[in-house]
Amino acid sequence: MQWLESAPWQSVLSLNEALCKARQTEQKTNPQSCASVEQMWQAGISKQMTLPEALELCKKCHDQSPFVFNNGNTFAAIARTLIEDWLEMLPPLEAQIVRTTVAHYVAGMVGKRELLKILDHFEPMLKAGVPAKRSTPPVVAAQPTKTASPTGAPPIQSAQPSH
Repeated sequence: MQWLESAPWQSVLSLNEALCKARQTEQKTNPQSCASVEQMWQAGISKQMTLPEALELCKKCHDQSPFVFNNGNTFAAIARTLIEDWLEMLPPLEAQIVRTTVAHYVAGMVGKRELLKILDHFEPMLKAGVPAKRSTPPVVAAQPTKTASPTGAPPIQSAQPSH
């Protein structure tokens, strides 16, 4: 699946801008990494990936810190948005577990092994009903949050964690 096709780089910039505005901070990019992260992101837009691969790309972009402020919140919010359609099939508590795990993975607070265990656990429930493809780009409300938490969980071809 082309996970990032509905999230062009311009929407990443706009999301960071909205998060910065909501927190009354300056939107500022990191000149040492922003261009290379943009190239990595652009390459991922048309690439067929599994969900874990798409989340890994979000994590790699986060790790390179293209934004001075709200870097983690930006990529965590995008990751959550990528899976939001599938989370509608889960009960609210389970959806929040997946959402938080994905966000924390992208932000580096949860390891790949934990992410894959959560995704594998919920995969049968998620495969039970496949949502329609998102027709509009993801929109993430720029609400101030204490911690960012991405999300993940559609057709998962989870590769085992690499050691």
